[in-house]
Amino acid sequence: MLGMLKKHTVELSPEVHGRLSNNKTPISNHKIKRCLIYGDEEYIDEAITDFYGKFQFPSKNIKSRLPGNPLHEPKVQQIVCMEVEEKVYLIWFSNQDGLHINPLYCSYLNNLNADISNEKESFWIDDIKDPTQSYQIHSICRW
Repeated sequence: MLGMLKKHTVELSPEVHGRLSNNKTPISNHKIKRCLIYGDEEYIDEAITDFYGKFQFPSKNIKSRLPGNPLHEPKVQQIVCMEVEEKVYLIWFSNQDGLHINPLYCSYLNNLNADISNEKESFWIDDIKDPTQSYQIHSICRW
């Protein structure tokens, strides 16, 4: 019972660094949105691309009582996107399991090289600490 009252640190996202382009030409001065969803809470922040198309978001951690609930499955949904002329480009979409972020997941988010001319691809990454866990990613980024 007392575990349900304790607040736990939940890592919603590491720092995110990226570059946005169209056919390899930087897209400057555009708004990028990051949406983080945990439980029934949604956290949204924005960044503006610089002259070179670069953008970044700070890491995001929260305190929550949800991990103390034995029926709660810790899952963070992360969406990074932008809108150009009423079209939404999905730069990154993923579901992350657990309270702590997979190091490989961090390395991808630290180098989002997104070109809006790319087709969206889906792939899986494995959790280094728990080989039974893997995460599906949907992205227009290329590494």
